[in-house]
Amino acid sequence: MQNIVDNVYNELKAAVEQTADKPCAIAYSGGLDSSLLLALSGYRYIPYTLGFSDSRDIENVDDASSILKINPKIILLDEIDIEGYISQLLKIDPKITKMEMGYELVLFILMDFIPEKYVVTGQGADELFYGYRRFIDNPRLKNDTYINRLFNVTLPREKKMAEYYDKELITPYLSPGMLKIRHYITREDNIEGNRNKLILREIAAKTSLPEEIYNRSKTAAQYGSGINKYLLRQSDKIFRNE
Repeated sequence: MQNIVDNVYNELKAAVEQTADKPCAIAYSGGLDSSLLLALSGYRYIPYTLGFSDSRDIENVDDASSILKINPKIILLDEIDIEGYISQLLKIDPKITKMEMGYELVLFILMDFIPEKYVVTGQGADELFYGYRRFIDNPRLKNDTYINRLFNVTLPREKKMAEYYDKELITPYLSPGMLKIRHYITREDNIEGNRNKLILREIAAKTSLPEEIYNRSKTAAQYGSGINKYLLRQSDKIFRNE
């Protein structure tokens, strides 16, 4: 396993270093994926966090700020016209489902408040490193379907979302170098009992991230931000393809 850990670290570090001459923001949740990218950048990326004031992500980021001595920019959803963003996102992708709207809405709103041209995300970490809970619950589940959907549906949509704001998304976990070695990133090297993403957690320790950051349990963006609760209160009529 050590060989693949070293290879992933080298490719991920190289991908981050390629952004050295770019003014980059990072969509930051206080969890493993975004904290690792922030650390690999030498804390050069400017972290932005979105969520309702009582959401888990805001709580996590407040905690991470104290631990890492960083000052992320917080965008609170409490007084934002979320329905306006939903309407625009439906124009960008009329086929988007309610489930997809949950996690895409977080990134879409966040980009409206980011002045930097380049926005770094942790997209791809869950797919490549078996980060979804369903991989733990179902030992036979493969990640190929999720990776294919990521490239055929999610990334093209997010590119359009970024273009709407004249932004460019940067996804170090999906860099060409990372994709060359993705077939060597196995379930066995990433899941042990109820723990997942073991490769990334080992790299985070190597990068001197505190254990309370890289071993923190993390929920998906739509849950951590509180967006999912908001969407559950909305009429299903706006999602006519459901």
